Amino acid sequence: MKFDLLYRRRWRMIYGPIVAVAMLLLWLSYTVWLPQPPRSLKIAAGQPGDGTTQLALRYRERLAQMGIAAEVVTNQSAHHALEALRSEPAGASLALASGLHAAKLPGQAVRVEPETLQALAVIEREPLWLFTRTPLMTRVQELRGQRVGIAADDALAESAAQLLLQHAQLKPGDVELVKVPRSQLANQLIDSKVDSVILLASAVSEAVRVLTRSPSIQIIGLENVRSLVQREPRLRPFVLPQGVIELRGDIPSSDLTMVSADLQLVIQPDMHPALQRVLLDVANQLHERPSFLQRQGEFPRVTDMDFPASPVAQNSIRSSKPWLEQLLPYGWAQFAQWLLLACLPILLCMAWLLAWIPSWFEWSINALLQNFYGELKFLETEIDPVATERPIEIKRLLQRLDEIDMQVMQLELPNPYAERWYTLRRHLADARERLLGLRAR
Repeated sequence: MKFDLLYRRRWRMIYGPIVAVAMLLLWLSYTVWLPQPPRSLKIAAGQPGDGTTQLALRYRERLAQMGIAAEVVTNQSAHHALEALRSEPAGASLALASGLHAAKLPGQAVRVEPETLQALAVIEREPLWLFTRTPLMTRVQELRGQRVGIAADDALAESAAQLLLQHAQLKPGDVELVKVPRSQLANQLIDSKVDSVILLASAVSEAVRVLTRSPSIQIIGLENVRSLVQREPRLRPFVLPQGVIELRGDIPSSDLTMVSADLQLVIQPDMHPALQRVLLDVANQLHERPSFLQRQGEFPRVTDMDFPASPVAQNSIRSSKPWLEQLLPYGWAQFAQWLLLACLPILLCMAWLLAWIPSWFEWSINALLQNFYGELKFLETEIDPVATERPIEIKRLLQRLDEIDMQVMQLELPNPYAERWYTLRRHLADARERLLGLRAR
């Protein structure tokens, strides 16, 4: 082995490749094994001005406080939020979507396959509201012959309205459905341009806030809710207690049985786990407080969701956040995790290898020289017996000694080991002089 050449080119042939492999492993760990979470995301909401859009803006504000830039994307399409998640390349990372998007409702042309997405949490309920200005109206069946306003350009709201009408055994010709822009629904009902309004919206929706507090408008409850829920299990019954919206105005004036869909945080399956945990934190901050539609701690909920549950959401039930995320901010926690789990071990291994290389040279050269010393010692043990009993074999020993000397002369050792090489040559020369002296007798 040409140790001298290898030693002189050790930076190019040994140290350099070790450093290059370590840098490659650091890059792979940073981008593939422990990729850093994104510092920005797009939130897909519903129509401009509806409850999901207002809620998405609140998420954007909270995420900005954590150093995450969020962009809210709205569209007139009812399925826009989930379509944005499914688009390639993805137009959004997070969607605020109703569980009814995964249902097959009457008149719904497109059904989003829930298996392609994951739900992070149920954040609040979206009741199916029935508002009317008709005095003494108490039942859905009394909508017969009325003009019923629904949100325009919202296929989901129209499908939910048709489901409610079918539940009341009202045929399409019994009710005139009037499509009105969502932002004008409340004014249309208050101004008597429509008689009633069917609306699927959360409590933060502008239309709901206006209509629930308008003295001329009343909320209608549902009868025989069980059959409606059996028809569409993604609708869940709940009771709106008397006076819960406004105690002084006694709104509503009696307990009302209603149904609601679950508004959920829907994500792409490949969303970074740390970003998912941050979104769960924000959901806890925004939705844990009670309102007239929910009790304390009822939301966010990570069970009984209409889309497949994210593994991160499932783990959040059984365990707490990683300890680094409890101590450090969002971005720094992930960087510290990479430093501890990937960067530090790789650098330590690289440093150990770089420190071990000189020891390897030392061990290899010592082993090589010890091999020659072993042969020399074996040859020296034969000198005395051969000189006294078989003098004719002294020539064979000299030939073997010359072969060893020739092999030693061909060694190319680094300069730091030259002294050992000369010492071995001197020992060989001493052995040769001894043999020559014996042969001369």
